[in-house]
Amino acid sequence: MAATNFKLVYDVVSNGKVPVSMYKSTDTNLTVFIANIEGPLVNGYFCLATEAHDDDGLPHTLEHLVFLGSEDYPYKGVLDLLANRCLASGTNAWTDTDHTCYTVTTAGCEGFLQLLPIYVDHILNPTLKESGYVTEVHHVNGEGEDAGVVYCEMQARENTGESLTHLSMLRAMYPGHCGYKSETGGIMANLRESTSHKKVCDYHKQFYRPENLCLIITGAIKAEDVFRALQPVEEKLKKRASPPFTRPWQSPVPSLPDSQERVVPYPTDDEEYGMVTVAWRGFLAKDQYKYEALSILLDYLSDSAISPLQRDFVEIEDPYCSKVYQFIIENSETCFGFSFGNVDKKRLHDIAPKLKELLKKIADGEEKIDMDRIANLIHRRVLDALNTIEGDVHDSVAYMIIGQFLYGDTKEDCEVRLNPIDSRRRLKSEPESFWLNMLQSLTQNKPWVVVVGDPSSKLMETMGEEEKGRVEAQRKELGTTGLEERRVKLEQATEENEVEPPESMLMAVPVPSTESIHFHPLTPSSNLPGRAGAANPRFPVAEVPYKFQLDDMSTHFARMLALLDTSSLPLELKYHLPLFTESLMESPVLRDGEVIPHERVIAELEKDTLYTDSGLGIPPGCFQCGDFPHFLVTEVKVEEEKYEQGVKWLRDVLYGTQFTADRLKIIANRMIGDISSLKRSGSRIVRTLLHTLVFTKECNFNVASMLRQLTFLTQLVTKLESDPEKVIADMNKIRDLLLQPPNMCIHLSCDTKKLAANGSPVAPWKTFLSGATSLGSGDGTTTPKMTDFVLSLESSPHKKFIVGVGDVESAYFLQVVPCISSYHHEDLPALKVLVQYLTQCEGPMWSQIRGLGFAYHYSIYVRPDLGLLYLLLAKSAHVADAYRVGQKIVQEYLSGENEFSEVELESARSSLIFEIIEEEKTIWDTAQESVLCYLRGVEHEYNKEMVKKVPKVTVEDMKSVGKKYLAPLFDPSVTRSAACVHPTKVEEVTTDFKKYVLC
Repeated sequence: MAATNFKLVYDVVSNGKVPVSMYKSTDTNLTVFIANIEGPLVNGYFCLATEAHDDDGLPHTLEHLVFLGSEDYPYKGVLDLLANRCLASGTNAWTDTDHTCYTVTTAGCEGFLQLLPIYVDHILNPTLKESGYVTEVHHVNGEGEDAGVVYCEMQARENTGESLTHLSMLRAMYPGHCGYKSETGGIMANLRESTSHKKVCDYHKQFYRPENLCLIITGAIKAEDVFRALQPVEEKLKKRASPPFTRPWQSPVPSLPDSQERVVPYPTDDEEYGMVTVAWRGFLAKDQYKYEALSILLDYLSDSAISPLQRDFVEIEDPYCSKVYQFIIENSETCFGFSFGNVDKKRLHDIAPKLKELLKKIADGEEKIDMDRIANLIHRRVLDALNTIEGDVHDSVAYMIIGQFLYGDTKEDCEVRLNPIDSRRRLKSEPESFWLNMLQSLTQNKPWVVVVGDPSSKLMETMGEEEKGRVEAQRKELGTTGLEERRVKLEQATEENEVEPPESMLMAVPVPSTESIHFHPLTPSSNLPGRAGAANPRFPVAEVPYKFQLDDMSTHFARMLALLDTSSLPLELKYHLPLFTESLMESPVLRDGEVIPHERVIAELEKDTLYTDSGLGIPPGCFQCGDFPHFLVTEVKVEEEKYEQGVKWLRDVLYGTQFTADRLKIIANRMIGDISSLKRSGSRIVRTLLHTLVFTKECNFNVASMLRQLTFLTQLVTKLESDPEKVIADMNKIRDLLLQPPNMCIHLSCDTKKLAANGSPVAPWKTFLSGATSLGSGDGTTTPKMTDFVLSLESSPHKKFIVGVGDVESAYFLQVVPCISSYHHEDLPALKVLVQYLTQCEGPMWSQIRGLGFAYHYSIYVRPDLGLLYLLLAKSAHVADAYRVGQKIVQEYLSGENEFSEVELESARSSLIFEIIEEEKTIWDTAQESVLCYLRGVEHEYNKEMVKKVPKVTVEDMKSVGKKYLAPLFDPSVTRSAACVHPTKVEEVTTDFKKYVLC
């Protein structure tokens, strides 16, 4: 390695697989971690420890302003435009209570190294202009309304039940002077009245320093290349004198002297269900062994239908709630607890006493800890860590390193933190007394915090009226002159922010070649006519007498999917499908003449599998289906040693499940409770509404709709009381129809070489499907096509929906128009590039919709499987304005009023190439794409071919496809639309949209 001011501090290996090295600059104290990970992507996580003691949201507001230009690159958006050229899709960041992290992912290391010094310059030397603060954080517009990107983001979540109860828990858990109880995102009142541009600048001086910055880089990249890229940053930093630095989070955390119980009303129009959080103080974050143990203990208590909490609170005829989940918050002094969701309002105050009684029963030994189940959970955690190495390894390693940066000191701390597998294997030898002592020491006779989230429709109405009154009072106070001043101030700020960087600055960063980027190797084969693929002598799929698809790849696991075509089911049976899928893994099973009770089934699945799931579409969903929802998908994933057990389990749950009235009733009641929280989600509601406008009633998008299922399941619970035999007969009939050989296809992803070492991997499948003797006809593509479920415009009884929901403070909007219906259509590459051009980070829509604070999120996307083009606006403070601006942008580009730029086209093509490559960033992502290739009717090389087509798209191509496909997206005669807003804004939004000829 060439001479450098970065010196190696230590090397460790994470989970026996990933080499990690820590370096420190002798000149600036800048820290660099490099994790060597094979694959097509390189990731950067640039982390700073940040601390706040108020609700002004300074960490969050500063995070946003960093992206608006730097000393060397003083233009808003230039960082994202350059990132797009570097085979990335813009940049991103998040703000947590104890740190702020900036991220970027590139295809290959060449673009990453080009962008690295530019990104670090933005972090350490941002321009922080007041004009950026005005548009990005908060402003009052010429109508007297509050807006801004940060304001819009916080408006979408501040007054949700989950956010209010969580913040209340933190306030109680960390009393006194302690940053852990602050809302680092910013509270709207503070953003309006207290937060200021000067405070943000001062905050940057305090925390954004090289000795407080940790650059975490994961991927196939050389350390010497990283240090070479950072050299100009280092030289610049050395010339500056900085005041002494005090590391954040050094003050002792005040103790929790007494238990706290709080009731937090939250606005909603559904008062039937509330929520409860119960929490305690935990261990120090440095004690990772105890942290791992606590996590497993909490899983034991709450993670499945046989866990004590779910057993006593959910899995009963008259449930207290529909879900319980555990959490640990890794502060220097951690806290942990349980959240109870969709709690029957009449029982909100019964949760904590019942929980206290149950935990005491276990801690006192009255209810024995099931050590076999503890061992199974530990083994699953080990497998999960090994699976992560093959899957989400970049994020997993980076998050562990962030914890080390914040709370670790030594190499030994890092080795423990980065090797959770070692800790988990050690935990297997801990006796029952270890787990009992932990439960006793943390929960018995210890102060706790109980927060009851109480749903209130009255509060919803009051808050809505108060907000309208506040805005009206603000208008009056400003008066005509003041409003004009605000309009001018915003206009001037926008004008200053929108100065474009010179083309020479963008062109100075060349677009890297994609030639050196390697996709994960996967060899597909199948017995489908026309889709045979490569012959695999270790797994001759032709010997399987039903549809079978194989992915042969390098892995220690085997994933098997059963895809069952539901399209031939009668509609009255289809409505049972969500309940059917939820019941498969949680019901008794008939095996070898013996009925195995559901508790044992769940326990044995925990023991024998890494992961199981069942639902509609890819990936499987319940009330929100995945792609191709007419397929019911059941999934089992196992370690390679348990391959044959995995096949047996898949067959057992499909063929052997015994539907019983008591289990069906319990599961149905739980699902009804789950719908309660879904009805409070603006994004879920708007998608559900649009589905009713676009798809036939037979389509599973509508069959599984939470609104239809609420009615159906409520009636079914009653029917289970009066006529349980009929319900059970219907469930069995569904199974009989779905398991007919023409309806079944198996997709297996595994390493055939490893499996073949222990016998024939094809043998268990030859007798898997009862009654299958030969493959039959068909080419293996989906029949019917998804486009068969799309209503024609003439058949759609309604074209536009708007609904008011009390839990939704900002607006959501979704619109759709007919479009390309084949993945092989010659116009598809150009249409994708055009959409990318308009929507890319710092592209036209980013700067004018998000940048001006109209909506926090927007997107346009094409779905050839559905033959539809979508427009989405989400978390929008001014949804009609966001729509108007989007419409204007498209019209001006298509009319020629705005000219397409070759430089921005280059950025669009590069960022689109990255997004295509990212679809296969891990071997398991590649396997998922393989499943979709069959369903989409495309070749396995499809993404690689698309990467080659994208660079050939020209401006003329974009103009041509824009007029054909994008112009209709804003034509009210051919679009269908759904909007979800607060009830107080339904009339206002409807009126505003009529101005734009939408309604």
